[in-house]
Amino acid sequence: MLMLELALAALLTTTTEPPVKPPTPSFLSAPLGIGGADLAQLIKKDIESIAGPGAVDISIDHETLFSVRVAVPGFSAQTCAPIYDIELKLYRFFPDLNFDFYLRPKPAPAENPSR
Repeated sequence: MLMLELALAALLTTTTEPPVKPPTPSFLSAPLGIGGADLAQLIKKDIESIAGPGAVDISIDHETLFSVRVAVPGFSAQTCAPIYDIELKLYRFFPDLNFDFYLRPKPAPAENPSR
């Protein structure tokens, strides 16, 4: 009985913090019937949060084929790894859809020649 009381006291006095979850991509929290243009907009929003606004073009080439073109500032792990993670989640959660991802460097800003 003493052991049970000690175990209960230990459980009651132990403080644990709930585990911190990483943010869920918006396409995972969307309704199950989402597809087409709505899914493309959610994917674009998620990837632009990583690569920057205006860096993502998505086209729906067929009912089940999405082409995702992402302009990245440079091929770095800080940018490309999160995009790759989103790509893997898309393949897992939408197995009947095809996603073609293309990473391309952002064009360098044009320099203005001074006269």
